Amino acid sequence: MANPHPTKPQMGGRREGAGRPKGSKNINSMSSVKKLEELGFDPIEMMVEKYNDIQTKLDYLETIGKHTSGAYAQMTATQGTLINNLMAYGYKKIPDKIEQEVTEKKPISILLTDNKKEDKDE
Repeated sequence: MANPHPTKPQMGGRREGAGRPKGSKNINSMSSVKKLEELGFDPIEMMVEKYNDIQTKLDYLETIGKHTSGAYAQMTATQGTLINNLMAYGYKKIPDKIEQEVTEKKPISILLTDNKKEDKDE
């Protein structure tokens, strides 16, 4: 949107070059990443390890015929959660809903007519 008063600086709203660059991390994110690196902990790697560990246990339960147990169902659900968490690192999240606001208002024209027919013969 153009500044309606070109002699005054625009206050607020969207401006060219304003705001944090896209993809940059905030201070909290950077410190968290640094701490994880110091600890030698990679959350993505750990989630993949847990996924594979659960798969090994599920395979075992299937071989002994316990694939209908509550433990099997819980481990399958945990695997699904791990997959959903890992998806965030490989794919963009699909928005739940998209709202669009129509700001352009078009004028409405109303034509009033008289539908009564006058009897000119009288």
